[in-house]
Amino acid sequence: MSEYKKKKKKKKFWIFLSVMLVISIVAGNQAAALNHRLIGTIKLMDYDDSNVIADVESELYDSGLNPETSDDIINILLVGADKRSSWKEDGRSDSCMIATIDKKNEKLKITSLMRDMYIEVPGYGEHKFNAAYSYGGIELLYKTILSNFGIRVDGYAIVDFEAFRKVIDTIGGVEINLTEEEHSILMSRYHRTSVLKLEPGINNMNGTQALAYCRLRQDSKADFGRTERQRYVLQQIFLSMKSQPISQWFEMAEAVMPEISTDLSYDKILGYLKDVIFMGTTDIEQFRIPVDGSFENDSVNGQDVLKIDLSQNRKALEEYIYEKSS
Repeated sequence: MSEYKKKKKKKKFWIFLSVMLVISIVAGNQAAALNHRLIGTIKLMDYDDSNVIADVESELYDSGLNPETSDDIINILLVGADKRSSWKEDGRSDSCMIATIDKKNEKLKITSLMRDMYIEVPGYGEHKFNAAYSYGGIELLYKTILSNFGIRVDGYAIVDFEAFRKVIDTIGGVEINLTEEEHSILMSRYHRTSVLKLEPGINNMNGTQALAYCRLRQDSKADFGRTERQRYVLQQIFLSMKSQPISQWFEMAEAVMPEISTDLSYDKILGYLKDVIFMGTTDIEQFRIPVDGSFENDSVNGQDVLKIDLSQNRKALEEYIYEKSS
């Protein structure tokens, strides 16, 4: 090869190297800016550093409790509640779920814990399940879950109803097929809101409409239908967000983060987000406790309750989350 060709080839190589260097610097700067914005957005949440989850586990483990654990299973306790002047106060919870990231089987799961279950609330005797949060906030709620069902969590998030509305409004609504019965009940319960604009059949619901739909429990399915609707709407939100550009994710997150309280650090949240993204799945498996055939309807002090077979439901929940064979 001539000296001229060698110099020309060498020159092309350095041009290519320079271009790649410039691209890598630009990409690196953009990635750094993106990461900076992401961390700033996550920090908008009300962060709880009280270690309440660890304290509950330490107390119950000392008493002999030995729950199932796995490095491949991440459980997050999700509570839908009315926001109080301080998240540290006890308040009303409208829904309670366990969100599971199953890294081994590359699955996302969500489990509803029905609020009318009549179970032991530590220190208070037998009550409806949702009394735990009312009496003692996250601490007593987690203690109730862990002592009754033996499922440990890696953290919690309390989501105010306002955050739920904002998410849905930001993504442009969610598509819901409204039955005649559901429509009739909603029309009788809401008189001066956008809920009145709904019709039986397919509706693209805004945040206020979807929240009303999720809280409905006066139909033939009662609270079973309510928890089913909640899981369905969460699935619709997740599917919609997967198709949104990154700018829309930030817009949504920045609007709702101030309405969320959590004990998860931003490092953990970033790690969990990466786990979900790498899975690539848009499916969320759904489950409910109590399972069919494990409860009976009853009345205690004038309140409708679900008397459950605790052993059967504890086993069913453990098998579902950890995919253990019977």
